Amino acid sequence: MERRKLTKEDIDKVRNIEGFPIGTDEDIIALSDAPFYTACPNPFIEDFIKEYGTPYDEATDDYHREPFAADVSEGKSDPIYNVHSYHTKVPHKAIMRYILHYTNPGDIVYDGFCGSGMTGVAAQLCNDRKIVASISSSLDNLDSNVGNRKAVLNDLSPAATFTALNYNYPVNVQELEISWNRILKKCEIELGWLYSTNHTDNQEGQTSLDFGNQKGTINYSIWSDVMICPVCGKSFVFWDVAVDEKKGKVREKIFCPSCKAELAKKDCEKAQNSYVDDVTGEIVSVAKQVPVLINYTYNGHKYDKKPDKDDFETVAAIDAKHDFEWYPTDQMMHIGEKWGDSYRSGYHAGITRVHQFFTKRNLIVLGFILNEANKENDDIRHCIMSAMKSSFSYGTRMIKVNVGRILNGGGLFAMGAVSGTLYIPSLMAERNILDAVDNKIKSIVKLYSSVNLKGEVLINTGSSNNVKNIPPDSIDYIFTDPPFGDNLNYSELNFIWEAWQKVFTNNKQEAIMNKSQHKGVSEYQALMTECFSENFRILKPGRWMTVEFHNSKNNVWNAIQ
Repeated sequence: MERRKLTKEDIDKVRNIEGFPIGTDEDIIALSDAPFYTACPNPFIEDFIKEYGTPYDEATDDYHREPFAADVSEGKSDPIYNVHSYHTKVPHKAIMRYILHYTNPGDIVYDGFCGSGMTGVAAQLCNDRKIVASISSSLDNLDSNVGNRKAVLNDLSPAATFTALNYNYPVNVQELEISWNRILKKCEIELGWLYSTNHTDNQEGQTSLDFGNQKGTINYSIWSDVMICPVCGKSFVFWDVAVDEKKGKVREKIFCPSCKAELAKKDCEKAQNSYVDDVTGEIVSVAKQVPVLINYTYNGHKYDKKPDKDDFETVAAIDAKHDFEWYPTDQMMHIGEKWGDSYRSGYHAGITRVHQFFTKRNLIVLGFILNEANKENDDIRHCIMSAMKSSFSYGTRMIKVNVGRILNGGGLFAMGAVSGTLYIPSLMAERNILDAVDNKIKSIVKLYSSVNLKGEVLINTGSSNNVKNIPPDSIDYIFTDPPFGDNLNYSELNFIWEAWQKVFTNNKQEAIMNKSQHKGVSEYQALMTECFSENFRILKPGRWMTVEFHNSKNNVWNAIQ
């Protein structure tokens, strides 16, 4: 199949299919890469299956496989697994074992809850004899089993299917490097001051003046809540009171620096910071945080320092900056306050919009990168956007800090994104987002310079309970990893990135348990039944489906069974 431009006429053919995402036609077209990926139900699936599939013929069909019965254990350290981030992923080598057992080269594999698209990667890498041999040394007829499988991938979330696109359709790495280096250099010239700090050697007792006011580049900053003592009403910086920097740990007991009262964190209110939002014009009041530690690089060496007067002036200058490129300010879940099951008033008071989960410094840089990426061709633009998305694991304000490790030289290994929820910790790490995206681009270049993916995968964005654009009896094997009840609220967790894409999950048919969506175990069971019914309809008779599932609750297990 040859690439083509998705049109409004194409979209009209699938507009009424359940799960059609929330977004304008223009934004859906901009995010798509037709015919292989559309950020809506894909109108080209039938063409893909006709070109690559084999029609089912009951009279001549001689397919037979015994159940796959072997222990499967794969780690998550493989470079492919880590190059693009998503909430949950099954390692591609684990999926390959099932595909190799249940299919023949050229067969079409389907995943109705594809997430990051690892089933597509696994199907394609069945063509790599070296990888196949490494994971299936006992496989009978190795040579006859090695061969590329095709894949049809589906997910309700445009964030998921966009990740699947970038996993399964590698970019030209030479073109990527040229384009990214242009953007990187321009960003450093125009916005490098955002991550500039005075050099000081704390161990030697020297200041920036001793070095001729030399400047270092910030790697990350640690920010702390400002708390209010419930006894005297005075404010204090939580880091200053709670963190023992000499011992590298958080104190079990804290004392108000003003009245000396012994305090518990839970008894202290968070000080508020009120301001007028640059873009929305709204008066916003959120928990006040201040920088307390800066890690930076100077002359090839890394240093830690407490913020100085110039650092606070830089933060003030950033807050006062009004000329910046677009970034999303959408109300969370299109609601604003109390947006969903992930909302917690103690963490999210005043946080009603997407951009409030970022520091303004990182927002400005991300907006600049996206604006420059939009000047490139679609392949490069999509890849850079995916690198931005993956950098969010270090790029939002939802980065927690391991105090002991951070004070003992742990660096980036001492911080990480909160998992499976949305909240801003009292001690938060702000990563240099330009450096994070640069590292992600380098990882992409390194990986796809050595991994050969042909991209014979078609990606559909829509509900798994209605894939009527897929013909019946057309799929040779299904491997799927459905939502685990209420373990993860995907539409909430994906909303921040989908705001950058401008195309959002339509969660009416989201197969999860979620109080905000009024979905309990019975609603989850009904939706999953519809999804499995569709799987049965499109799967060729006598073929196999593998369901990967984990939940510790009996009622969820009973529902899925």
